Amino acid sequence: MGDNMIVRSTELSDAPSICDINREALGYDFPLADTRAQVERIVKAPNVVLFVAVEGAEVVGYIQLSDYENTYHRPLKNLITLAISPRHQRKGVGRRLLEAGEEWARADGACGVRLVTGQNRVDARKFYAANGYEVRKEQTNLIKWWS
Repeated sequence: MGDNMIVRSTELSDAPSICDINREALGYDFPLADTRAQVERIVKAPNVVLFVAVEGAEVVGYIQLSDYENTYHRPLKNLITLAISPRHQRKGVGRRLLEAGEEWARADGACGVRLVTGQNRVDARKFYAANGYEVRKEQTNLIKWWS
């Protein structure tokens, strides 16, 4: 990781880079126009953060967190996505973004951060374990689409 890397709030102009990272790092081939629309929604949403890591002029990764509130434990934040361009992985970018996300979570009164990652994402599971995350329970991910 270069010393000129910064973490900042996402801007709408970052959407093409986020779209590329989603495809290259996560395998999500979501159209640019839709990515741009989602970035626009997310940056306006209350109690959601979307940070990008920028090296020089290039967006090399991003993290998104939001509230995770329920009636049976203290407040948490939900780490929705942490993704790094494959060309910039294993250089400390993910750790730096995770630190920024955790810092926001602490400052906003959360007692911790929770996340869900796929069984098959072995490297992600190792990364989170190395950063102090423990498996709490295995779950099944369900969804119901209506459009």
